[in-house]
This record gives sequence, structure tokens and C-alpha cells, in this order.
Amino acid sequence: MFLRNRFSNKAASTLLMGALLCAGLITYGSLSTAKVDLLQIPAIPSANATRSLLIDVERVGKNLFAAGEFGQVLKSEDNGQTWTAGKVPVSVTLTSVAFANDAVGYAVGHDGVVLKTEDGGVNWVKLIDGGTINQFVLDIVQAKADALQEQVDNLPENAPADVREALEVAAEEAMFTLDLAQGDFEVGPSKPLLDVIVNGNGNVFVAGAYGQLLKSTDQGASWTYLGDRTSNPNNYHLNTMLLSKTGEIWVAGEQGTVLVSADEGETWTSKKIDYDGSVFALLEAPDTRTVVAVGLRGHAFRLPFGSDQWEEVDTKLRETFSGATVLADGSMVVVGSRGILARSTDDFRSIQVTRRADKLPSASVVQLNDQEILLAGLRGFKTLPLSEFK
Repeated sequence: MFLRNRFSNKAASTLLMGALLCAGLITYGSLSTAKVDLLQIPAIPSANATRSLLIDVERVGKNLFAAGEFGQVLKSEDNGQTWTAGKVPVSVTLTSVAFANDAVGYAVGHDGVVLKTEDGGVNWVKLIDGGTINQFVLDIVQAKADALQEQVDNLPENAPADVREALEVAAEEAMFTLDLAQGDFEVGPSKPLLDVIVNGNGNVFVAGAYGQLLKSTDQGASWTYLGDRTSNPNNYHLNTMLLSKTGEIWVAGEQGTVLVSADEGETWTSKKIDYDGSVFALLEAPDTRTVVAVGLRGHAFRLPFGSDQWEEVDTKLRETFSGATVLADGSMVVVGSRGILARSTDDFRSIQVTRRADKLPSASVVQLNDQEILLAGLRGFKTLPLSEFK
């Protein structure tokens, strides 16, 4: 199943497919037809997996995990020297992986799939997919439409004309939204999930295209849809998430959308950036708690702790930033299109820039040791010395 484009003016939009859409690696336009249901086909371990499209790489204790196309989830127990493929029940592209501990982890990807492992990535099971998510949304908008129509039907005959008109308009809009939700349900799984995080309480949060946002408080046994609780009425794509040092959940995406929850996703506050592009990665400085957002065409913004005003950073770059990490020394590294990498040691007030010699785009980055970082992207892994930054 593939994405059904709802918004014609977003046909080639800034949607992040994993971390790579706007880095020039994948476009939804290329996902036009489906001959098979990849949710029903187990991933086939491949000797070439380490050289294929990899969208996320994360460190979990002493181990590394990476996720990418064809349902591949790879694990390294020797700091990236060798990799082993996990047993995965789907073949859709996977966009993000996160672990609660050394054993329990989650992965998300295309068609709204959420996977779980309880044995450190050896075996994975499917928890839900986009069909389940579509049902969640359909139930929510059906209830809202029914409630509004009931209010219209119960209006007294002498109700003010403006009150009646406003309520009737709201009911009509709710019915239009219901029609869209019904259409999505009939199409089936189609919308990708783009990020997953696990907080200190073991609660799992997943986010994705068209405002998808869900939470599980029981290790994936059940899920609550949160997309209707955010100040995101246009259902802008939610590309990335960040778990702050104090446990806040940050979510960012299209049109400078940034949402923050301090109560486990129950309520959300908007910290929108004055920027009409997409945010693809968020970081938090470990000491100052400055939050940094990076995205399209070299755009970067920083939000000092306690401030409500984002500060734009003049990176003097045009490449799209798609992934980021904070190194052990507190410095920040972001990666992106055309092989670009930028490092900052001052909370992104200034940056040092380098570029991969092969100029291939990178989607994700993780620290290997004091001297090296590991990049994941279009043709798998690439190790880069930190001394490359000038």
C-alpha cells in the first residue's frame, strides 16, 4: 500500500520519508503503484543490506541498530564492524527505531507499521499498521460529526441565526472530514510513520505523515490516537520527535510546526517557528537545554531554554538537513543532502562544515568513538573522522 496524495498543492511537498524525502533520495511520486502487499511479506535478509538505503541508525548501550528499505533492521554488537539482520515480518521501508532497554525496542515505517522486539532485535512482531490507525481516526471524526449534528438537531427554533449558522457550518466541515477519513479507511494502510521514541516511563510515541501521532502506555499492547489533541488543524506532516532531558515530548514537521507536551501527550503547546518549510530533526543541548531545529535548504533555528522566540541561524548552506545527533562532548552534528555535514560546539550559534567525498546524502548519524561518527544513508553506512570538520 502506498500514500494517497490528498493535497494537490503538496504533491511534491516537503514530506520527510524517513529522513530522506527532501534530501533527494525518495519521493512519494515514485511510489505510484503496488503489485503486492509488503505488510504481508517478511523481510529477506540480504548480504547487501549494509549498502542499501538506511534511514535511521541509533546506539542502544553497546549495540548499534539501523533501519531502512525492504524491512531491514540491522544490529551490530562490535561498534559497526559487522551487522546482523533481524527477523522482520514486513518488507515495507522502515524509517525509525528506538529502544526502551537492551531487549525491548520498536520500529516504524511505511503503511503506518509499528514493530516490536523483546529479544534485542533478533525477532520482530507487528503491533499495528495504518489500517488500525485509519480506524482510530475514523472513530474519532465519526463521534465528532455525530455530536455536532446532534447539537444542530437540538437547537431551539428561536436560536439566534448566527449561532445556528456557525453550528451548521461546523457540522458540515465535520462531515467533510468524516468523508476523508472514510476514504482513507477504504484505501487501507498508506501513510508512513516517520519517528518513534520511548520515554523514561516506557511509554511509546510514534509520529508521521498527515498529523499522525499515537501513544502506548503498555509496551504496544494498546494505542491512543493523539493527532486530534494537537494544534495541527491542517494535519501537517510530523517528521521528527525529541525527548527532552526533563521528559517533555517535542514533535516537529511541516510549515515550521513544533509541538510540545509536558504531560505524556495529553495536551500540547505550539512553539511554531516563523518558517514555511519543514523541520526534519530536533536536538537539545545537554547543558544549556537549548533546542535546535534543522530542515529544508540549510534552515536552522535555535530556541534558548526559557525563551519563546526562535532564533534563525545563518548557516550559509542550501543543502537540506535530515538527521542529527549530540556527541558525548555536547557538540551537535547534523547531516543532509549532497554529503553535507555540520558540527557546532556552541549550541548552533556557529557551525563547522564538511562534506562526504562521495557527496551522497546522509539520513542519520551516530557517534562511534571519540574520533569517528557513523553515517547512514543512500548506500548504507559511511564512517567519517571528526577531524574532517573545519
